[in-house]
Amino acid sequence: MSQNESLLDVVVLLYKWKKHILGAAFIAAILTAGASLMMPNYYESHTLFYAASPDIFKPMPIGANPDEKDIYGADTDLDRLFSIAKSNAVISYLQEKFNLYEHYGIKKEDKLAQHKLMLKMKKLYKTTKTKYEAIDLSVEDKDPAFSAEMANAARIRIDELAQQVTKETQKKQLEAYARGLKEKEVQYAVLMDSLNKSIKKYGIFSTDSQGESYGSAMVEVQGSYQAANSKLEYLRKVAAPRDSIAKVQAQKTGYERQLDRLAQDMDKFNAGFPIVKNLERATRDFSLQMNVDKDRLASLKAVYDSQISAIHVVEQATTPVYKSRPKRSILVLGAAFLTGILMCLWVVIKDQYNKNNWREQFKNA
Repeated sequence: MSQNESLLDVVVLLYKWKKHILGAAFIAAILTAGASLMMPNYYESHTLFYAASPDIFKPMPIGANPDEKDIYGADTDLDRLFSIAKSNAVISYLQEKFNLYEHYGIKKEDKLAQHKLMLKMKKLYKTTKTKYEAIDLSVEDKDPAFSAEMANAARIRIDELAQQVTKETQKKQLEAYARGLKEKEVQYAVLMDSLNKSIKKYGIFSTDSQGESYGSAMVEVQGSYQAANSKLEYLRKVAAPRDSIAKVQAQKTGYERQLDRLAQDMDKFNAGFPIVKNLERATRDFSLQMNVDKDRLASLKAVYDSQISAIHVVEQATTPVYKSRPKRSILVLGAAFLTGILMCLWVVIKDQYNKNNWREQFKNA
């Protein structure tokens, strides 16, 4: 017998049994339809959001362009949100907020209650990545309003936990900056103490103008001294009265003492000038750096105190109108089709069994 003849025999055989096959498929469809009507309707609510970039949690540098910051997060930021969404922190929060043990009919005193709840949540609570790199958080429930409320609550909790992770990092930065600033304040106080002691020791009140003041004073006193000396010589030459000579002599002596004093002060100034100048430069630079650190600390504190969302919400969950399952038409058609296939196989096998008497062949084997 050719292959075509064998196939034709099968077709003819199935045609003979068509009423039985179609009848069985029809009965299966009716039974499946009845059973599916007993199944509760589930409604699925979705909320869509993107991960925010960590850059928005950083202080804006002075003079920087706000457009330079990334707004949307990268894959690592999405992965962090997925991890948070599946964490026990979110599941526990939802369980407490919505009393999920009672809602899903799980006995809380059962030692496997937590495991059963996790299995239920795994089936009804899902997070997936869309083709546009957004996070799709969905919740299925028999109550459509409940599914929307729970989806929105889960998204809000994910945002709060993501912010907490960032806040902890910011807090550590703030503490490190505060410690560093206190250490610099101590160092600055030591520098200022050294500067004040050096200023008092060397009698320096201004490194910028004091040198010029000494130079001007030296020139002026030297001029006065030369004038007094010339006048004294003249008075002696003309045999002026003794009182006049004594008066000019006293002036000359006074100018000599001023010159000696100025020379001593200038030597003292020249010796202390580089020391005081270096200390002034060091304190000034230290003060500028401390001001920068204070501004940085203030910026970090402002960002830390602000409420910045870790996600960008695209769509909030709304109460679904159409059920997500069961797909009753698909179930009915699938059951009818599967029953028809199984009936066809049964007919073929039964026919082959009757033709070949397999029972005798098994006994003789």
